[in-house]
Formats: sequence, structure tokens, C-alpha cells
Amino acid sequence: MTDKQTPPDWVLIEAGKRSEWDNTVGTLRSYYENYGTFRSLCDMIERYEQPPPDRKLLCARRAAKEYGYDPGDLADDACRLAIELWIEGYGE
Repeated sequence: MTDKQTPPDWVLIEAGKRSEWDNTVGTLRSYYENYGTFRSLCDMIERYEQPPPDRKLLCARRAAKEYGYDPGDLADDACRLAIELWIEGYGE
């Protein structure tokens, strides 16, 4: 094992997809610790790629903008909460 900390979950998941391995984060952490090639792939993804955008935040910002609120206002939080509630089943 190296001195380096385990990369963020999004890096492990992306490397797991590319390797066609199990995508559970716990298993991917184990792969990172035990397989040099997987560790190298994760390190390259972390170094050269950006994390995927938070789709809820993008939707919240667009909704807030369409209603005339400034970015970063409480409207972002309210819109995001509305999306999360919808996903949890309140919208049906």
C-alpha cells in the first residue's frame, strides 16, 4: 500500500466502470489498496479528469436563474431540496 490516501468515491467508481469490475465503493477501495494497475488508473483519473457535475445543483441553479435569483442564493438550496423530495416520492 502507498502513503497516498484513497481517492474520492467518484474516481473509484469511474475506474471500476472502465475496468468492468464491481462498482461498490468498499470493494473498489480494496482493489485500490491491493492492485497496482487499478491504483494507477485511479491516480490518472483523479489527476486529469473532473468530477461529474451534481445534476441536482445544476437544475437548482437553472431554476433559480429562471426565477431571477442570484446564483448561490438560498433559492439554490430550496430548489435542490424540492428535487430531493421529488425523488423520495413526495412528487407522486
